[in-house]
Amino acid sequence: MKWVIKNPAPMDSRLKKWGDYHFGRCLTKYLRRLGHEVETDYHPEWESNRKGDVVLVLRGKYPFRQTHAEKNCFCVMWNISHPASVTLEEYESYDMVLVASELWAEKLDRKIKTPVYPLLQCTDVEEFFPRDLNGGETRKDFIFVGNTRAVKRECIIWAIQFGLQLKVWGRGWSKWISDDYVVSQYINNEELGKLYSYSRATLNEHWPDMKKYGFINNRIFDALACGLPVISDYHEELIKLFPKEILYYRNRREFETSIEKLLFSYPAVEEATRSAMKSVKEKFSFKQRAKVLSDLIENR
Repeated sequence: MKWVIKNPAPMDSRLKKWGDYHFGRCLTKYLRRLGHEVETDYHPEWESNRKGDVVLVLRGKYPFRQTHAEKNCFCVMWNISHPASVTLEEYESYDMVLVASELWAEKLDRKIKTPVYPLLQCTDVEEFFPRDLNGGETRKDFIFVGNTRAVKRECIIWAIQFGLQLKVWGRGWSKWISDDYVVSQYINNEELGKLYSYSRATLNEHWPDMKKYGFINNRIFDALACGLPVISDYHEELIKLFPKEILYYRNRREFETSIEKLLFSYPAVEEATRSAMKSVKEKFSFKQRAKVLSDLIENR
C-alpha cells in the first residue's frame, strides 16, 4: 500500500528543526517496515498531485487543503497538536480522523459523522532509550529543551529563582533569562536521547490548548523512554496514564515541592520513572502506532 504523508514542517532551512519533521520521519520508518511505500510532502509545497492509496495529514500548525488528487484517495487526519485551530468542518472533510487525545476524540466523535479514533503521541524507542553511564557516573543537570513561544514560561523562571543551575536548549530566551543558562538555541534530535539519558530531570509544560483538549506532548514520552524523571504542569489526561510516575505542579509552591522531592528522594523518583519507561516502550512507540494505523486502514 502506498502512503503519502503531508507534513506541516516548513520546506526551508528550518525543516529538520521542527518536531513534526522528526515525527513524520520516525513514522515513515515503521510504516516501511510493515511493507508500505511511503512518500512525504512538506509545507507549503504539500498540495502536490502525488498519488497514493492513503493520504495521511499530520495536522499540526497548518491546515491542509485537499485537492482533486487527495479526494480520490482515502484521506486521514492525525491531529497531533494545535487542536483549537481545527474546525469541525475541517475534521469532517476527511475519511477518518485520528486524535492525539482520548478526551477530545470522545467529544469529537459525538460532533461529527467522520469516524474518530484516539491515537496519542509517541516516541521512537530506537532513538530514545536509557544509555549506560560510564564508570558508575550518576545522572546530572536539570534541563529544558524548547522555545519560549514568545511567552513567559513560568516553570523556567521558577527553577532559576529557586537556584537550580538549569540548562536550556531553545530560542528566544534572552528576554526572560540570562544567557548563562542557555546552552544552545537548538539541539539535534539525534542527540536528544543521549542528553535525556545523562540528565537528572527535565521540566515540561504544555501549550494551553493542548492541555485544555487533553493532548500530551511527545517530550513526555521521549523523556520517560530514556528513564528521565519529569516535572510537568498539571494535566488531567497525563495523570490518568502516569499518576505517580511524574511529578506535577499547578503553582509555584507545588513546583518547588517537586524540586525538593527530586533533590532529597531521587532514588524513589528514579524508580517510579523506570516503571513508566516500561509502559512507554510497550504502549507509546512509533512501532505500535504504525501497526495501529496500518490495521485501521486495511480493516476500514
